[in-house]
Amino acid sequence: MAWFDTFAKDYDEWYSSKLGFFVDTVEKQLIEELAEPKKEQQVLDIGAGTGNYSLWLARKGLNVTAIDQSVEMMKYAKEKAENEGLTIKWMLEDAHILPFENEQFDLVISITAIEFMDQPQKVLMEAMRVLKPEGRLVIGLLTKDSSWGELYQKMVKENPDHLFAKAHLYTEEEIAQLLPYPYLLKKGLYIAPTEDFDVEQAKLAEEEMQKTQANRAGFFAVCWKKE
Repeated sequence: MAWFDTFAKDYDEWYSSKLGFFVDTVEKQLIEELAEPKKEQQVLDIGAGTGNYSLWLARKGLNVTAIDQSVEMMKYAKEKAENEGLTIKWMLEDAHILPFENEQFDLVISITAIEFMDQPQKVLMEAMRVLKPEGRLVIGLLTKDSSWGELYQKMVKENPDHLFAKAHLYTEEEIAQLLPYPYLLKKGLYIAPTEDFDVEQAKLAEEEMQKTQANRAGFFAVCWKKE
């Protein structure tokens, strides 16, 4: 998506902030619990952006193929991988029509990317097609009914050209509409979107809220296992 090129330069600044680092940690924990990544597995990262999850999995010893449609996003992702000496296969491709044979990957992930896809169901059916039997498809979704969703919607009202103007934020009820298969759901990110918080208290509160899987989570991690 060429539209994302505009945001590529400053995209990673978020992760260096106090809040961004905490959010990234929470989300990766949820994704890891569902994905159960193992060394030497073949993994496809759909909508890899600047490579946050691609690099994370490559560091764990997985063989990563990463696709995106943004030239600029991928440029920054490649630079980071080269700086770390990580080998990742980067491909500029449309997720709606994946250029892979059936049953090639042990794991397919797509984190906060499905929200921006024109036909998310088609993307996920393609992901299932290239997944090996017993493989896992794991996605991370931004939620609508949360303090985070409210923030994103406010940002768009204030600036129609904001990145989130292109995003569809998800409700829990919509997950079942994405694929006609059983799934596992983990909810997380209950902290409010503010830099003014105590990290240790936030960790404890997050753990307690995740135990109850209460409403108002800012992030959904969803897993489908291929039969």
